[in-house]
Amino acid sequence: MPRPAAEPTLSPLTAGLLWGLLAAVIWSSYSVLARLAVKAGLSPGDLTLLRFAPGALLMAPLLWRWGWRDLAGIGWRRGLVLTVLAGPGFSLLFMTGFAYAPLAHGAVIAPACQMLAALSLSAWLAHQRLNRETALGAGFVTLGLVFTGGDSLLHQAGGATWLGDLLFGAAGACWGLFGTLSRRWQVDPLRVTAVVVVLAFVMFAPFFLATADLGRLASAGTGMLVLQVLAQGLGAGLVAVLAYSRAAALLGSGRAAFFGALVPGAASLLAIPVLGEVPTGLQVLGIVSVVAGLLVAFGAVRLLLERRG
Repeated sequence: MPRPAAEPTLSPLTAGLLWGLLAAVIWSSYSVLARLAVKAGLSPGDLTLLRFAPGALLMAPLLWRWGWRDLAGIGWRRGLVLTVLAGPGFSLLFMTGFAYAPLAHGAVIAPACQMLAALSLSAWLAHQRLNRETALGAGFVTLGLVFTGGDSLLHQAGGATWLGDLLFGAAGACWGLFGTLSRRWQVDPLRVTAVVVVLAFVMFAPFFLATADLGRLASAGTGMLVLQVLAQGLGAGLVAVLAYSRAAALLGSGRAAFFGALVPGAASLLAIPVLGEVPTGLQVLGIVSVVAGLLVAFGAVRLLLERRG
């Protein structure tokens, strides 16, 4: 009897690239759609609720199964710290930034500050020395921040663009600290995702319901709310985190990390047709510098040179 043909399977490299690209696409579109929602009248609090409510409903049964007493093995102290950094703290800072600064600023400053914070904290907490690639990449990222900061000074909207930039920087630093502590404490990606989304919803929802104008959510329209639930709650809150974790498992954390370098350019290009926001010359220079810095720091340039050699 003939044996059934084996189903074709993807190689680890191909599968890892696909998972990493999925995460990068979600990160890019999530930034653009967050800016779109703020321009449409939704508040940072509205978007924070939409970011965590869907994930909390999906992940609560898993968290219950893993155990509340030790918070799925992560521990309450660590779980609360990670939740504040990647939960309401990050979301409110990042979303509020779009009320003052354009998309191109958030797409550059947040990932740049995330990287710089992660490098600094790794050197301090884990005593990891910076190699030449990392130092050169950090230099390019810093140059990108200078270009973006110069653009803020030249094109201030009512003098408040700088405030949006500071909020983006603080949000990036929060995410950088979250990543550093997650690696230091060796928490499981799926479990920490469940802990963050569930605790973030439990921490934020009562405050939101007590103080927010629920009529604003209702007036946003079903289409906008569904779009934001998909982009914020299911996309950025769940799928992107898990996709990036899977890419890191298949490619290694060093090679997977440079997928974040695709976000500034992709988000700024997507903002042109969606938001009508065309990057200025300095913003383009900032994007190019940050993308180059991230690619150099995470070894993408070296890998390309090695393949050519």
